[in-house]
Amino acid sequence: MIMINGNWEQVKDLSDVLRIVSENIGGEFAQKVEEICGEPSEELYAAYQKLENEKDELEQRCNDYDDIYASLDYLNEQIDKLEKYIDDNADGSDYMRGMEKAFEMIER
Repeated sequence: MIMINGNWEQVKDLSDVLRIVSENIGGEFAQKVEEICGEPSEELYAAYQKLENEKDELEQRCNDYDDIYASLDYLNEQIDKLEKYIDDNADGSDYMRGMEKAFEMIER
């Protein structure tokens, strides 16, 4: 409820507002209010949906990149462990020379 010119008016939706505006200000002004505040057009709704879809796609891409970075961090940790193992156990054996060669191949 709102008070207009000393009278209480029931306002539930845009049609109530337009009726009050039309009665108290004029039909032309009420029509302009309806143009500005009216129901969204099909084009506007379609544009909104398109933006929502693009936002969802970008969020998914960000999540995918986060997963890729997490995998890359894990691989780098494993390479660091391998390098430490090779450094700690370097004894000139064929096995360790093979490990060193494998490590060189991974580093490239």
